[in-house]
Amino acid sequence: MKKLILILLTFMSFTSLAQMQVKENSFRQIDGFVMLDKNEHYDDNNLPMALIKISTENITAEERRRITFKGNLATYFDVHFEPTEIHLYISAQSATFIEIHHPDYGKTEFILPFDLKDFCGYEMVLQYVPVNTKNEVIKPQNTYLVITSDQDNAIIYIDDKFVGTKEVSKSFDIGTTHTWKIECNMYHTESGTVTLNDKTIISKNLRPNFGYISVTSSPENGAKVFVDGNYIGETPCKTDKLKSGSHSVKVMKEMYNSTEKSIVVNDGQTTNANIEMSVNFAILTINTDEGSDIYVDEELKGKGSWTGRLSEGSHYLEARKPSHETIAKNINLIIGKNETITLEAPKPICGFMDISTTPIMADIYIDGKHYGQTPSVISDLLIGEHELKLEKDGYSFFVKNITIENSKTLELNETLEIGKEVKIITDISGDSIYVDGFYAGISPIEMMVSYGLHDFKAIRNTKTLKQSITITESSENVRLMFNEINGHEYVDLGLPSGLKWATCNIGADKPEDYGNYYAWGETETKTEYNHNNYTYLTNQITDISGTYNDVARNKWGSTWRMPTYNEMQELINYCTWETWVISKGVRGCKVTGPNGNTLFFPCAGGYSISGLDSDGLNGYYWTSTPGNNNDNTYDNKIYYTYFLSFSVTTIISLIDYTIYACVDCGHTIRPVSE
Repeated sequence: MKKLILILLTFMSFTSLAQMQVKENSFRQIDGFVMLDKNEHYDDNNLPMALIKISTENITAEERRRITFKGNLATYFDVHFEPTEIHLYISAQSATFIEIHHPDYGKTEFILPFDLKDFCGYEMVLQYVPVNTKNEVIKPQNTYLVITSDQDNAIIYIDDKFVGTKEVSKSFDIGTTHTWKIECNMYHTESGTVTLNDKTIISKNLRPNFGYISVTSSPENGAKVFVDGNYIGETPCKTDKLKSGSHSVKVMKEMYNSTEKSIVVNDGQTTNANIEMSVNFAILTINTDEGSDIYVDEELKGKGSWTGRLSEGSHYLEARKPSHETIAKNINLIIGKNETITLEAPKPICGFMDISTTPIMADIYIDGKHYGQTPSVISDLLIGEHELKLEKDGYSFFVKNITIENSKTLELNETLEIGKEVKIITDISGDSIYVDGFYAGISPIEMMVSYGLHDFKAIRNTKTLKQSITITESSENVRLMFNEINGHEYVDLGLPSGLKWATCNIGADKPEDYGNYYAWGETETKTEYNHNNYTYLTNQITDISGTYNDVARNKWGSTWRMPTYNEMQELINYCTWETWVISKGVRGCKVTGPNGNTLFFPCAGGYSISGLDSDGLNGYYWTSTPGNNNDNTYDNKIYYTYFLSFSVTTIISLIDYTIYACVDCGHTIRPVSE
């Protein structure tokens, strides 16, 4: 009803005898228009404004500037006079009508037909309709010239004066003649002359003054392309817009002569340009001993055999091999003439070793190859660095680095020490083992090691573990433990059971992270935790540690599993618990084992039917053991189980969920392993 009354009032305004009025049905909202510079358009009450774009009919630009606007007391106006229209910024929330006044054309009151929206745009037409004393309409004396283009950056001139881009409108006296012109980069210029007897619209789709070049090269692509001296890419490629006419296209590729052609670009078309390149190389094949490196002009090309392109002229070829004489040769290549060259195998450069040991009959290994037993004279050893290893039952292995010199004899007399056979093991088989800096083998490995202090090292991918250990008569195993199982770190707290505890919760990357929350017996997280979506209601009242329904075994694999009731009780009984500890900004409990090693349990809280609760205040950690009370089952299915509970009030206990909640709640899990 409100809108109907407004429309009637608006119509009454239009039918008055005022010489200036809002054109009927011209007021509307501009679809999709939203102010970009919102921060600049608030009224004096700091309320958002809207924009009304007002175009005029029969009102010159000079007369437009004499128009003023009023509204109710709560309405503010900000008026901008643009070249062809008025931009009226108006209080959006309080405006109900606009009073428009001109000193010569009179005034009119326009009642807004609907509420204005914040920062939105509207448009309307304000027209001047002269009337005589007999109330007869006088024919207007001016009209509009409207010029539009399909290109956003088109520049428009009227009477050789710039008036705007893409689309413009301008008012002129009826009967006048005007010139117009549209210019746009990469398009042909459009122009003409028009005499205005009525509103005239000139709309032009500009004709392209550009085209493209698609460049390929033969006999090979991959050549660099330059158009008019500018690099555009490698063949095959296509240029961006190029002005119609002739352009220089140049292609360059290593081992080919550069080639340049003139290509004509036509309006709106793609010109294909395949440019032939002439070769500037010869193909050379070099063969030599398969273990030798091939160098051409001091640059490594391959090993054993190589074929490739080389430029015309002289080249220096070499076959190199460590501890061997280099074979070299010069060659002169001619364009288009392919060559095959065979270089002799490099000749070895050797020395000798005379070795004896105490006791005798020790096995000799040089770089892992067996050379008999001591004493022995070994000839034809390549010069350079080698690893010597001596072994004899009942004695420690002996390793040292030796240097063999050209045509010289290295004399050695080594004493083997009585040793102890030990087994070197790591927490994962396959780690590389070093003893006193020398490679011993892959773990686990058994070897003789002399009594005393030795440096042991294990390498696993990018990780290195070093440990100094004294070998005694009672030594049996050397344990090098990375404190990691299947990629997850653990802490040995020195518990009687020897159980290893993970440093993080499942789903966490560091001890302070809460990790993921799971209902008991389920292996996936959920957005809600309640009885209706619980999937592990079962009548099998058994411990789930290490089973398919153990999320630790499911997610981490290997020997990881959920802790049992007894294992969680051991953690409580044998460790010192400090509550209200803050680690890296996170509240939780610090657990110190009998050997001084520590764990951190964050107060991760838990999920129930109402969502996450008590995080930062309490910690709830599942065990794998069901509760043993009389109410443990519901409809013959498990409903309660044990969990670790602690809080900032120093309560640390194992709770059977008979009072607090049930298995469908979401709690965190800290895995264990043997």
